[in-house]
Amino acid sequence: MKSGSDDTPIVGGTLHIKETGKTIATDASGFYALHLKKGIYTLLVSSLESKTENIKLEVLSDGRYDLELEPKLVALEEIIVSSEKEHIVRNNQMGYQKLVAKEVKEIPLVLGEADIVKVSLLLPGIQSVGEGSAGFNVRGSPTDQNLFIINQVPIYNTSHLFGFFSAFNSDAVKYFSLYKSNIPVNYGGRLSSIFDIKTKQGNKKNFSASGGISPVTARIMVEGPLKKEKSSYMIGVRSTYSDWLLKKVKDPDIKKSDGQFADVVTNFSFEINNNNQLELFSYHSFDRFNIVGQNKYEYANNGASLSWNHLIKERHSLQTSIVYSQYAFTEENSELKINSYKDNFELKHSEIKSVLTLRPNSKHSITAGFNSSLYMIDDGNFLPLNEESIISPIKLGQEKAIESGIFLSDEWSISPKLSLSAGARYNYYLYLGPQEVRTFVDDAPKSHENIVDTIQYANNEVVKSYSSPDFRFAARYIINDDLSVKLSYNQLKQYLFMLTNTIAVSPTDKWKLADYNIKPMLGSQYSLGIYKNVLYGKYEFSVETYYKTVDNIVEYKNGANLVVNETPEIDILQGKLKTYGVELMIKKSLGRFNGWINYTYSRAEVVVKSNNLEESINKGESYPSNYDKPNAFNVVANYKFSRRFSLSSNLVYSTGRPVTYPVGVFYQDDMELLMYSKRNEYRIPDYFRIDFSLKLEGNLMAKKFAHSTWILSVYNLTGRKNAYSVYFKSEEGKINGYRLSIFGVPIVSLTYSFKLGNYAN
Repeated sequence: MKSGSDDTPIVGGTLHIKETGKTIATDASGFYALHLKKGIYTLLVSSLESKTENIKLEVLSDGRYDLELEPKLVALEEIIVSSEKEHIVRNNQMGYQKLVAKEVKEIPLVLGEADIVKVSLLLPGIQSVGEGSAGFNVRGSPTDQNLFIINQVPIYNTSHLFGFFSAFNSDAVKYFSLYKSNIPVNYGGRLSSIFDIKTKQGNKKNFSASGGISPVTARIMVEGPLKKEKSSYMIGVRSTYSDWLLKKVKDPDIKKSDGQFADVVTNFSFEINNNNQLELFSYHSFDRFNIVGQNKYEYANNGASLSWNHLIKERHSLQTSIVYSQYAFTEENSELKINSYKDNFELKHSEIKSVLTLRPNSKHSITAGFNSSLYMIDDGNFLPLNEESIISPIKLGQEKAIESGIFLSDEWSISPKLSLSAGARYNYYLYLGPQEVRTFVDDAPKSHENIVDTIQYANNEVVKSYSSPDFRFAARYIINDDLSVKLSYNQLKQYLFMLTNTIAVSPTDKWKLADYNIKPMLGSQYSLGIYKNVLYGKYEFSVETYYKTVDNIVEYKNGANLVVNETPEIDILQGKLKTYGVELMIKKSLGRFNGWINYTYSRAEVVVKSNNLEESINKGESYPSNYDKPNAFNVVANYKFSRRFSLSSNLVYSTGRPVTYPVGVFYQDDMELLMYSKRNEYRIPDYFRIDFSLKLEGNLMAKKFAHSTWILSVYNLTGRKNAYSVYFKSEEGKINGYRLSIFGVPIVSLTYSFKLGNYAN
């Protein structure tokens, strides 16, 4: 199924056969397969971006039927979170959301930058630690348990400007899928969620361009045919000119700061013939900051993928991809000349994957395949920055591992009402040399004093291996045309995690592999949900409840230094995480007034218990996870006064996250020292924010050279000083507490966007 405007695949389009009552959806390549007996049928074909069409089809024998849908020529009124018709009731998938890039641009966001990833924070079960922070916490889990991939390429730092913006150009993104319950079996390596981003392939019929400017960024995307209707290109570029904002700050030190970031995405698509297509994708993002002339940061993501899509006998498909991703950073700190230093880090990820989809008949869809990833980590060097520094040089070492998996699943339509999906994935992980491994006294705390021996492993020698199966199961029962119940079970493994000293993700956070002393994490999740369409799909209601456990969750000893640490296994503790909750959501998709309301109640508790008190936290008692926010409430409302003028608003509320406070002082050798509470015993104040935006479209003539849009947005309309963190100072013999707010005043932005052609293009 393709779009009639640019010949690109329509993903998530639906075909409903009136005579049989069966509904199917197109896959990521726009491919569909129908199994029909000889006869005459009526197809109701639709997608979010195209007109609905009735097609009479006479089936005489096997064959191929390409569908080309005409784009809608009306202003968008659909809801921002979108999916194929009746997906919420009829599909097996739970905990799934799909966001289309061009529909999130009305959502008011900070500094007017449309951000498809940040909008996910308005969905149930997804939180962040605060404004301007990178990373997301899905159902109470740490940020590193989420996998971000763009056109098969994993991205290990997804933010610009330390988290104020995501690293993805919304003009180049076509759609974004989020899985947080029954994760498909072809995904592995993360316990919490999959953020799967797909870019535009490129217009195979005509040249097109779009772009815009906001207070801090400028962006442009161009696309067009290399050979008409056979091959295409898409190139998206975004950069910042944010230094002018820093110069407006009264603080003279801030005026000395500067920062730049940019990202470039390209996609080239080649249709070799009806059964074979190649896609070459590349991604680059770059950040450079100089803070008050004393702290310099540079970090970058680089990645590429080459994918071959092959159609087999008009009903089966095979996708094979080669993937490369790299993340690196450098930090220079000259705040104190005597302790000035330079630090660096690099992670390389190389992967091959292949997924075969078989459709033997109308009741079964079988997925099988494999993937294998090579991780190479260079922890870098901690070096003196200049001759005045007394820092001792430290070489922090390197790591290497191979993570492989084979998988098989089957989606079985037992009857029109009952459908099952079951699969298994077998993981095999090898931690490789060259490596120096420390062994410790049995049943004793891991410490420098308890090191027994150091074992040397040669290059590519197996240091440690882990292997085990994962299981996935889902079931859906349709009670009636508008009501269904679903349940699912997930079991996953994770062999890569992040070392961080902060709650928020920082570009200087380093990734670490499971090794001889640190075990991989094991996660299991049970989910149950009820889904209801009301008034012919005008309203959608869903309620999901879940229970998730993680064994070998990574926590840290108090005072651990994880940035410069030659023996991280000494400071790392492993325990158990338990999260559970319920997510309710009501959406209105049609009409001038649309939007959604959701409420999430969730809890996340950690237990780190050992026979050795110094390797326990809170004496082995449970405590709230860093990301435990019991209550979250979001409202998104859009009202279209006319085809050109619309208003949007958000309301966001959540419980404050847990923190550890000083609760007293004591003296040792006449030195005043702070005494702290149990870990995460207190909470920062609750979070509340209202946003507002007005959108004005250019005239909606059927044929015109270019279409423009103006958006006036106000972020934090009430100017509430939400606490990002609470910190304490010793002043005149007293310990005083202070709140740190990131955006304590309303942030007003005016954004201009354009695209060549009329509104529909």
